Amino acid sequence: MMKKLLLVCLSATVLLGACVKKKTDVTGETTIRFVNAIPNSLAQDIYINGNLAIRDLSFPNQTTYGTYTSGLNEVTAINTGTSVANLDYDYGTTIGEYSTVFFFQDFSGNLVSGGIKDDMTAPATGKARVRFVNLNNQSQTSFTADVVGGANLLQSLVFATASPYFDVDPGSKFLIKTLLAKNQVTLDFNPQAGSIYTIWVSANTTADVEAYTFLQK
Repeated sequence: MMKKLLLVCLSATVLLGACVKKKTDVTGETTIRFVNAIPNSLAQDIYINGNLAIRDLSFPNQTTYGTYTSGLNEVTAINTGTSVANLDYDYGTTIGEYSTVFFFQDFSGNLVSGGIKDDMTAPATGKARVRFVNLNNQSQTSFTADVVGGANLLQSLVFATASPYFDVDPGSKFLIKTLLAKNQVTLDFNPQAGSIYTIWVSANTTADVEAYTFLQK
């Protein structure tokens, strides 16, 4: 059964505010990538306005950026090989905008989705740039993020929110942990100067934390 859900929008700090934009006669190109952030989920096929756009998107993978028509578009996620729609909603974008759409679960285990605008501005010379997204529905506590052997980047990032971007040294490692000391992970993906990364955090149980990374630019 098709389930109509409200789209939630990841802003620079909180998962609030409307992402849905009114229909307009002025359209152009917008650039979107999709991320399956639903642990233990079936692979998903993504339809845009009823047309198959992405096939077989499994956890914890993401697509490359794809070019779509800006404005208001219907996005539907369906279990690959079936006709079961998990999400069906309208998503609005702006001409020339880059964004990432995450499919994840809320605290009740319901499948939801959120879009976040991707800032493609180059980092400072000689630096890499990172941001963090909290999609860990197994814990209602926030998480912190530190550069290993360096600065604290985040003191508290709550569920369904995204951090600002941070410029860091190439090769930095990151320690991500919740208020429970045992729930932590060290992330070592060797960020490169001039590149931008998104780090998103999830978990399979209340006792663990998992962190995943993709290259934004």
